[in-house]
Amino acid sequence: MNENIRQVLILQDRDMKFSRLEEELESLDPERQSAKRDSLKRQQIYEEAKQNLVKLEVRRKDLDNDVETKKTQINKYAQQQLETRKNEEYTALGREIDHAKEAISKIEDEELELLEEIDSYKPKIEEAKGIAEEAKAHEVATLADFDEREKNIEKELEVLEDERASLIEKLDSKLVRHYERLLETKSGKVVVGVDHGNCSGCHMKLQAQTLVDAKSGRDMVTCTNCGRLLYYTREMIMPDELAD
Repeated sequence: MNENIRQVLILQDRDMKFSRLEEELESLDPERQSAKRDSLKRQQIYEEAKQNLVKLEVRRKDLDNDVETKKTQINKYAQQQLETRKNEEYTALGREIDHAKEAISKIEDEELELLEEIDSYKPKIEEAKGIAEEAKAHEVATLADFDEREKNIEKELEVLEDERASLIEKLDSKLVRHYERLLETKSGKVVVGVDHGNCSGCHMKLQAQTLVDAKSGRDMVTCTNCGRLLYYTREMIMPDELAD
């Protein structure tokens, strides 16, 4: 293989690796944000669970206050019964006392149900707390991994940039210009091998002279269809060798 072609193949390998690393570097930030969002979501679920428990506790406290209010009313009515001398008023106050006691009974039933709900809700909060803490720990570890990976990628990119500069210095300037023009217009590899008489870039059949030139190792043999740089190695099969 011609030395220039060999060097430009190395250059292509470094450029492709450089592109892959850049893509990986760009993907780190969205992955960071995803880890943060997941952790935040779990924390919000935990906070909502705590707020719900607070609401239940406030409701229970309100019921306690309602009971105390009713008991105060009963004491008041009972005192008024002792002070009155009218039978009708005494009876009416008795009815008020009975109504207050019935109300207390209903409140206590509701409070009992509420206490059961609180008791059953507490394990859910502990579960949500555990999930939130686990998600936060995962976020911290993930972000640390991403930061480390980012540093390593940046170091690798610097090394590749230096390698690229060194390779270009050794290459024919005309070849470099052609190679870089191809990079701007073609996707994938721009330095490709001969594949059964076809260009492995565009997969079109190559002209006989192009095949001969590629096999001979001349500089800058290009595909007449796509313009990609061609190379040939002994491992490749030429059309005239298929019948052998």
